[in-house]
Amino acid sequence: MKKLLLLPILLLGVLMTNAQAGVVDAHNQAMNKARSGNLDKALSIIKDAEVNFPNNASLLKDESFISTAKKDYTNAIAAGRKLIELPDADEQSYQILGSAYRADSKYSEAEDIYKRGVEKFPNSSLLYAEFGQTLNDNNKPTAAAKAWEKGIQINPSISSNYYFLTKYYAQHNNPLWSVLYGEIFINIESFSQRTPEIRDTLFNEYNALFATDNVLQNYIDNGQPFESAVASTFAQFKDMVSNGVTPESLYALRGQFIVSWFNSDNAKKFPYKLFDRQQQLLKLGIFDAYNQWVFASYNEDQFKNWAQMNQGIVQEFSKFQKASMFKVPEAQYYAHK
Repeated sequence: MKKLLLLPILLLGVLMTNAQAGVVDAHNQAMNKARSGNLDKALSIIKDAEVNFPNNASLLKDESFISTAKKDYTNAIAAGRKLIELPDADEQSYQILGSAYRADSKYSEAEDIYKRGVEKFPNSSLLYAEFGQTLNDNNKPTAAAKAWEKGIQINPSISSNYYFLTKYYAQHNNPLWSVLYGEIFINIESFSQRTPEIRDTLFNEYNALFATDNVLQNYIDNGQPFESAVASTFAQFKDMVSNGVTPESLYALRGQFIVSWFNSDNAKKFPYKLFDRQQQLLKLGIFDAYNQWVFASYNEDQFKNWAQMNQGIVQEFSKFQKASMFKVPEAQYYAHK
């Protein structure tokens, strides 16, 4: 009797395994076709599989994704809307549908989808990053910044929120947070196509930070406690860049900043992973190479010459950079204006 009861269960397990294998096989075939540029064939494979496995989340994701790549936004959105109505719809489901709406320049619709997504997945930093993008596309930059900040609060080691905020603060005359977030970004995401862009922004924003004494003084007088402490420490060494902001003058200033920060109560009152990393690099004797890498865009030829003359320290920094993961603790978010 027990054997008879087990038989339907075993058969169900076999059917489920076969179904899963069929979906995976269709996905792999479709992605191979998509990578080779044959999007029509890729979509055809997925649609054929959907006949046997209707309302399958994996296949609907593929259908919406491939359709977006084909610029068939009507089909992409239709598949995406089916997807988010499934009981097992996940964060990626909302990302895929939101991306389809954004690609079709339907920013209000995308905004609604991402809003629903973050309500269902309030701890998804990636959803907040894309939600912010959509708000910005929809001419709501202040709301976008709030979404990106929320993304950092809930998961401070996701790089995209720093990327967008670095650019946002650069555009909205807030160089202190542009340099802080920009440098965190390039430590999390050191080797991507976005990294050179943010390194350029960092150098420009250091120029803005020390353009006049009033810039730092405004943070000191009107900033939140962390902002004021950082600006006050920078102000102690502003004379080091009085003859111009260069990689060399920033190396001197930033080195003194870290020494002063950790010799004061600030390090205990305001623990900050970025400053811990800079202190670590100083102790290892590779802060100069790191600093040159950060500000290489100032003069690429000069950086190459410097690197040629300092190959040992460059190699040590390169090994450290490739082997060391940069992860920001959750308790290190500081309110700011």
